Amino acid sequence: MSFRSVGSDVIIEIEYEKEIVVNGEEVAFALRRELVFRSVRCFIREPFPGGAIFEFDGDPSEFRLGKLTEFIGSELVRENSKAWRSVSSHDPAKLRHFSIQFLSENLAFHVLAVDVFLSSELSRT
Repeated sequence: MSFRSVGSDVIIEIEYEKEIVVNGEEVAFALRRELVFRSVRCFIREPFPGGAIFEFDGDPSEFRLGKLTEFIGSELVRENSKAWRSVSSHDPAKLRHFSIQFLSENLAFHVLAVDVFLSSELSRT
């Protein structure tokens, strides 16, 4: 797992192996996918488990460990929009709060972005 930025986008690259049966034999393929966050306003990487930088105030079933989660009505989005309005007369972008944890890496990410998408499986290069 690694991450990089391209302009205002942040890309988390996830590498993994997948076993596929070819001619009756299991063959391991080295693959990767990219989780692309568009027009990122805030990107936070923190140890997981660890101290939380915000309180989750909602239905616990909405928070899915190891899976991409979007927090509706996020305190982080509200505070960021409030800060934006205090310095700009323009409307802030319609931000969304995403979170994902990589349990094997002991890392969690919180991202404020306009959108997110997951690429199809790609060969590792």
